[in-house]
Amino acid sequence: MGPFLFFERNYRNTMNKRQLEYFLKVYEHKSISKAAAGLFITPQALSKTISSLEKELGTELFTHKSNQIVPTPQAALLASHAKTLIMEYDLISNHLFSSKPMKKNLLLPCSYDVPDLFPASFFHNFGKEHEDTVLKIVELPDRDILTRLDHGDCELAIVSGPLDATRYQLFPLISLAFCLVVHKNHPLAGQASVSVNDLKDIPLVIKDSANPLSNAQYCELLKNGAMPDIVLESSDSHLIHKMVIEDHAVGLSLLYLAKKIRSDRIRILPFQEHWFTKTLYLASRKNTVLSHCATAFAEAIRSFISLQAPE
Repeated sequence: MGPFLFFERNYRNTMNKRQLEYFLKVYEHKSISKAAAGLFITPQALSKTISSLEKELGTELFTHKSNQIVPTPQAALLASHAKTLIMEYDLISNHLFSSKPMKKNLLLPCSYDVPDLFPASFFHNFGKEHEDTVLKIVELPDRDILTRLDHGDCELAIVSGPLDATRYQLFPLISLAFCLVVHKNHPLAGQASVSVNDLKDIPLVIKDSANPLSNAQYCELLKNGAMPDIVLESSDSHLIHKMVIEDHAVGLSLLYLAKKIRSDRIRILPFQEHWFTKTLYLASRKNTVLSHCATAFAEAIRSFISLQAPE
């Protein structure tokens, strides 16, 4: 069966918005009982609705394994289209002909400090060109961002790699160099650059290590026998730099952030190793149809990045 045949077969039948909303709840929870609780209906009524939808489409949407229900490939295809259909239905029924259309929220989870990479004019211009969209940026640990993407809580995210290209649609935005920030009186302060081997056993403050990038780099550090003595992990870059300014430790920072520090008590040392970088991606789930506002933002950020690239 072709991917769209089961939709065409019964086009005269009575599929409606309520059925699609019920289906999406079951698809999200992978449980009739949990979905029914969220919809404030009985599991029996929900099961009947799903069965009716399957009969109408002429295909199986869920299979049963042990105590779970598992979406079929046809369910995944239906889910991506159902979200768009419901969104468009709501737009037409509630806002299309109103004098002042309601704005849509576009949630954009980002790795820590990512918003600092973009000038305020970028966000201002996007808002002026897309007055129907409110961009909501939230900084989170990478693993929390991926969880939100996986659960369908957001359409787009800016997150650091490495990432699974079989699960996510990825557009590389920028690779950022790491550096070591040290107090001016530290023994390393006189060097023009440092190697990862210089990190061995020295007290170090770093960003939260619970993300794929840090894990990959830890492996490189271990392979080089250069594992530092990590004394603090923090999501706050300012705290990392403050620890260095007060000479409590050295700090692992991104070069563009370190250059913003205004203190004559620190030295910023680039790393000699080319692999010690952080690559950021614009990510979305594979095989997902983006909404109009998400598509517009993706196009805007790609255009902005292309204009920044050297010729």
